[in-house]
Amino acid sequence: MQQKAGMSGIKFFAAVVLSLAIVGCQASGERLTVVDPDASRAGTQTGQSLESVSSSERKLTVVKQPEQQADRELAVVSTHRLEAASIQSWLSEDEVSIETTKLVKEGTATEEPQYEYTSSIVNINTGQSRENTGEGVRQVNGYTLVNETISPDGSYSFIQKWKDKYVADNFMKNNQTGQTIQIKGDNYLERGGWLNADTYILAAGSISGRGEIRYISAADGNATVVTLNDPDAELFGQFGVSHGRIYYTDDHYVLKVFEPGQSKPISLIQDVWGFEISPDGLYIAVSTASQSDNKGSELLIYDAAGSLQGSLIGKGDMISYISWSPDSAKLAFDVYTEDRTGMNGVYIFDTSSGRVIPLAQYYAASDPMPHPVYPFSWSPSGSRLGFTLDDPKSLLVTNIIDFTF
Repeated sequence: MQQKAGMSGIKFFAAVVLSLAIVGCQASGERLTVVDPDASRAGTQTGQSLESVSSSERKLTVVKQPEQQADRELAVVSTHRLEAASIQSWLSEDEVSIETTKLVKEGTATEEPQYEYTSSIVNINTGQSRENTGEGVRQVNGYTLVNETISPDGSYSFIQKWKDKYVADNFMKNNQTGQTIQIKGDNYLERGGWLNADTYILAAGSISGRGEIRYISAADGNATVVTLNDPDAELFGQFGVSHGRIYYTDDHYVLKVFEPGQSKPISLIQDVWGFEISPDGLYIAVSTASQSDNKGSELLIYDAAGSLQGSLIGKGDMISYISWSPDSAKLAFDVYTEDRTGMNGVYIFDTSSGRVIPLAQYYAASDPMPHPVYPFSWSPSGSRLGFTLDDPKSLLVTNIIDFTF
């Protein structure tokens, strides 16, 4: 099961100092560029070739765009700040269920600090809040966490109810009739996804080894164990499902894929630290981490078959959270680089233009280059992005950024 980051935030360890390096050309021939808002306002444009990054001699270029090109592309229109809060869920485009954290007792050398947590619902536009009577709250009837994943056509929901942070009960719900069926079998991981409208794939995990992969029928909740012949996957480093394919990383950080009926996977990409499949199933965002040297981490876009689409999206000592918007139009990611002149902070990749937009100037925090401590949280339409940072005064602060085209 995925766990939240601690209150102290994320600590990054870098072995090498890397310089800022962004993007070359997409498969379509369009350039991938980084938008520098200050340079745009000044109406200047520069380009600097930095280095070759692969055997194919892909060149990286930093491009500062002129003002006249900014109007047609993704832009930030407003920002919002929620003190001492993290997002539990989006209830609509305008309302979020949040959890507010309050320090009750300072920690000592022998005791952990004590916190108090409360839930409420906040209207992003007005800032008004109201009591949460259960709407969007993920703690229900003795379960510590309840997650629901809706099928592609909306007919069914796969529901996980966690007894604690290690063990979950699973259910399949018919959203048309309201009938809920409990699914047999132990579950130790929060990893899976809808293979299609009728089948959910669950990597159940185990207290020893990688555990079972199960095909779960939406109609009756029956589970069938999937045969996977891969001696290099004692554990799944990452796991994802999309449009009839199952993806995972093995013990050697190789991204692999297989389809129903196959027992042996196909290797797609080497040195994969993390990956996220776009909701439309067309692209895979991959963060790399070389196992043989200290070249840091890169963010690349591949198609569903593992073919590289264009060139670099981001580069730094570490790329942590990556998240596609629900409409697959935008990719949010966070980059840490020890050299403060390199990429640092939260960025948005705009798939329609191929541009990478830095967001550091739009969010408030005491650290000049802060990094999220929770995963990104998109609004249902993808027009708003929420992310939470450490804050010395209020412990946490959540920034919500509004986008428009």
